[in-house]
Amino acid sequence: MSRKKLADYIFERIEETGVKHTFGIPGDFILPFYAAQMKSGLETVVMTHEPSVGYAADAYARLKGLGVALVTYGAGGLNMVNPVGLAYAEESPLLTISGGPETRFRSQKPQLHHCVKNFRTQHDVYAQVCQSTTILDHPAMAKQEVDRVFDDTLKHSRPGYIELPRDMVSFEISDDGKHEKVQIEDEKARHEAVLDIVERLKKCSRPVLMVGVQVRRFGLMDSAVALAQALNLPVVTSILGKATFPETHPNFIGNYFGQFGNPKVKEYVEEADCIIALGAVLTEMETAGYTAKLPPENLIQINTAEVTVGYHRYDGLHFQTVIHELVEAVSSKLAPTMRFSVPVIERESLTGVKNRKELTVASMIESLNDLLEGNDDYSVVTDTGDCMYAGMSLKTDIFLSPGYYVSMGFGVPAAIGAQLAMPERRPIVLVGDGAFQMTGLEISTAVKHGLNPIVIVFNNASYAMLRFIDQKRDYFNLPRWDYVKLAQSVGASGMKADTPESFKEALKTAGSSDKLFLIDAVIDSEDISPTLRRLTDHFSKKVKAAIS
Repeated sequence: MSRKKLADYIFERIEETGVKHTFGIPGDFILPFYAAQMKSGLETVVMTHEPSVGYAADAYARLKGLGVALVTYGAGGLNMVNPVGLAYAEESPLLTISGGPETRFRSQKPQLHHCVKNFRTQHDVYAQVCQSTTILDHPAMAKQEVDRVFDDTLKHSRPGYIELPRDMVSFEISDDGKHEKVQIEDEKARHEAVLDIVERLKKCSRPVLMVGVQVRRFGLMDSAVALAQALNLPVVTSILGKATFPETHPNFIGNYFGQFGNPKVKEYVEEADCIIALGAVLTEMETAGYTAKLPPENLIQINTAEVTVGYHRYDGLHFQTVIHELVEAVSSKLAPTMRFSVPVIERESLTGVKNRKELTVASMIESLNDLLEGNDDYSVVTDTGDCMYAGMSLKTDIFLSPGYYVSMGFGVPAAIGAQLAMPERRPIVLVGDGAFQMTGLEISTAVKHGLNPIVIVFNNASYAMLRFIDQKRDYFNLPRWDYVKLAQSVGASGMKADTPESFKEALKTAGSSDKLFLIDAVIDSEDISPTLRRLTDHFSKKVKAAIS
């Protein structure tokens, strides 16, 4: 049985997942681990602020299968809790490794710097936003605990947390080379669930397949396509699941966002007599503020938490195996005799494109689609706000957004993680000016690492979504920074655009540039997409009721 340092073992487990980059900010409690990383093949991407570390690692995880953040204790770890919360809510396998005080100090009074209440405070905070957590302060259990957190993070596609005391980095552990976790499943229950679904499909006349984000998280995109093709099922994706099913596929009919999205898609889905929600968790955002009309008697849900067929519930089943068996059963039992029809539903038109001299959200989306359609050189990353809701109309097969947790600041750092995870894809980043003013300076990090996303700032000088939910108030106003000069100051390029023509020219120039390129897109503060208009109209009623 071989022996190796604990840090080396952790890096081996990271590298075996295919991860080539970690993200972080050095600090004294994590410095020995950073030093150990230099001996491995991993590259450290040092960001400007811990929230950005979390967003970048999250985006990397969504595309690569695991993202790793390295932070120091207290001031670093606690500064990153919000992005970890986002990753948990949106099921992204983000692993946080935090340095910590030496084990010999932990029996004393918690009077070390960066310590808040006691030596377990940070761990206990992370326990609320992670699937699995540990403090490696018991040498005999260290390897087992590392394996447990890694396995849980990968199995559930949700964040994990490892706190590594400084004096444990070089501790030698015994390595027997085994860390596989056995997953037990009730095969009879799985067979019965699949048979139940098959029987429902036999009886329906107007089904629809709703594909959610878990299909991408667990690498089941090919299975979703196979299921749709077997019966010629019409397919929609949820807001968080956008681009999880290829939007160029003839079975794709649109993004379903309840009453906030395309009314024709809404009508088709809600009038279906069999709705198969595959990897979609029906949260408030996925169901358009719980306004979606998805009758439980017509609804089949297959996700990591549950399998339900109408009012029948099957517990303890594995998402992946259920999908694989369902595809096989449908292909062999139904496909030879059943074929459904796929309606033609056009994308919702964004109003205001024609005959407008000033730049609008609609004209930007139109120009971006001219660039993106049939082009697999780009990915799309959005922040929250109208850049995300209007972005739902973009024709892309890679779309990253904080669609459920809707945390501002995601866009620019997430683009860094996305391009490092998929270097063959150049990110196009859509970000509001409010979110850019939070984390936009990460463009300097991108430049430092030779990355070249195209960053489009929706510059309307306000927190527009909040203003439309509430009303015009002074605290929703933002200063109009000179974003182009800011980009130039960190070694990037940029152009300002305030008309459809100048935006097209800026986009053309950005496409031919090999540097990070920022487009300062100046739009009127009253200009929003139809989707955001419907969403803010809905939520404004709740806000106004609370204010009154």
